[in-house]
Amino acid sequence: MKSVTKAYLAHIIFRLINKTIKIHRGSQHNFFYHENYPTATDAEILDFIHSIPLFDLPLKNFIVGNLNEETIIISQAWENEFIKRSQAWAESDNWLHYDDCNPSIFHRHNLKKNIALTLPY
Repeated sequence: MKSVTKAYLAHIIFRLINKTIKIHRGSQHNFFYHENYPTATDAEILDFIHSIPLFDLPLKNFIVGNLNEETIIISQAWENEFIKRSQAWAESDNWLHYDDCNPSIFHRHNLKKNIALTLPY
């Protein structure tokens, strides 16, 4: 067990989405697509966190700082699951070509299965 901060979890996401951020930007044709940002921006990280259907709302709120807790205690298994789910979303067609006006099959399928990762307490 170890204590981690929201910044620690956000940094995991940052590392994972940097591998595919150019594809995501290309599908959006937004401001970031036309700029030469070498890594994901804070806005893109927030977009990822808000859009991932594999995390429940309290976990998302912790990562973005909307909860009073500064740290959480996690197991290695929980951290591995966090990484696995973050990577799955970062590599999914639904994130890479995300359209917030069109709920994805990925999103609806996983919500039905109720597999969202929760805070570990």
